[in-house]
Amino acid sequence: MATVRPFQGILYDPERVDLSRVLAPPYDVITPVDQRRYYRQDAHNVVRLIAGEVRPSDTPEDNKYTRAAAFFQQWLRDGILRREASPSLYVYRHQFVDPVSGQSAVRHGILGVAELEPFGRGVLPHEQTHARAKADRLSLTRAVEANLSPVFALYEDPRSAIGPIIAPVMTHPPRLSVTGEGGDQHTVWSLDGTKRFHELGEVFGASRLYIADGHHRYETALNFRDKQRLEHPQAPPDAAFNYVLVLLVDVRDPGLRILPTHRLLHDFERFDAATLVTQLASRYMVTPRPDRASLLAAMQEPTPGHRIGLALSPTTPSPLAGEGRGGGYWTVDVDPSPGADAVSRLDVSVLHHAILERELGLQPAEVEQERYLSYSRDVDALLDRVENGSAQAAFLLGPPAVSDVVAVAQAGRVMPQKSTYFFPKPASGIVFNPLDAGIRIGSK
Repeated sequence: MATVRPFQGILYDPERVDLSRVLAPPYDVITPVDQRRYYRQDAHNVVRLIAGEVRPSDTPEDNKYTRAAAFFQQWLRDGILRREASPSLYVYRHQFVDPVSGQSAVRHGILGVAELEPFGRGVLPHEQTHARAKADRLSLTRAVEANLSPVFALYEDPRSAIGPIIAPVMTHPPRLSVTGEGGDQHTVWSLDGTKRFHELGEVFGASRLYIADGHHRYETALNFRDKQRLEHPQAPPDAAFNYVLVLLVDVRDPGLRILPTHRLLHDFERFDAATLVTQLASRYMVTPRPDRASLLAAMQEPTPGHRIGLALSPTTPSPLAGEGRGGGYWTVDVDPSPGADAVSRLDVSVLHHAILERELGLQPAEVEQERYLSYSRDVDALLDRVENGSAQAAFLLGPPAVSDVVAVAQAGRVMPQKSTYFFPKPASGIVFNPLDAGIRIGSK
């Protein structure tokens, strides 16, 4: 089961920086446009640490990793960043606007450090990881020697024990309250006291942790730990590198949201739209939709089985689009398979196996390489590309439920890549977890 402890974190000094200008999302959702904007926004924006610039002049001695380490140390020397006087946990309230309902929502979590262990017993994944991303994060961690963004993990609290422990803390003034991009409100309280630490530890100790977001960061932390153990064989079990920074959220938190990630097909030489539609209509219920709005409305309807949206470019003739016409919109309804396992009963699995692989002939390696497939949560931008002919087809999905994520993890399985997008992402820059070999977790 999970071991979660307080830690002596490093925080921005709100007297030295405007916190709203130095926080950013996790590295993996920062686009090149975002990166340039964050660089201009503030000289101490966390993007310089988590997603630094790549320059043509980079060398092994001067690159985005070495510069991140230099920024981190310089900001510590200048007092921009300050290390806490004693170990603490943090309550993190994230208020945001639900992108589907348009209503305000709130998610609560606890920032702490979790003892690292391989996936499989106390910590369970639900998505595949990729070597390139892990190599990038390991190079950064080795250079900076700190966790710069938390792993986002879920825990189970069937007796609702956590709420009464943290509720009194939130009646006090917060450590920070920041209005971020899109109006998101990030509010953080320090949670101190041996009794509280013990009570929280008992709850977490009875639960497994399910990685919601940050699989690469978690596996990177494991790889960093293993390297540090080789380099520091005398280090005790409470050495900081044996732990990783985590944001822990109850699986039943009403503020948990998962957004769908849709698929875009492009540059696929073997694509035959007419054959695809004909084959789909022979196997499943294929319903034409007159326009984009009708397709999107149909994707919101409750269905007993799997519903996948399909949009074809006007440059691709289709027998169901009408005489002499190309393109079009459809929904494809697939009956659920009796006895399907936790992965097979996901819409995204049906899309990958029944359509992308069986009907289009895409091989798993081709999907992995993302040569012909792109991924997007912006359905309008995705459909624009289909309509203007810069992509061949779009496949729309509904989001999996939190219970699907837990079921897949408990079954020891993983979903197809980019199956979940927990929203919103926790901010990077709230607190950093130093990993120097001499630091002991829970000690000053």
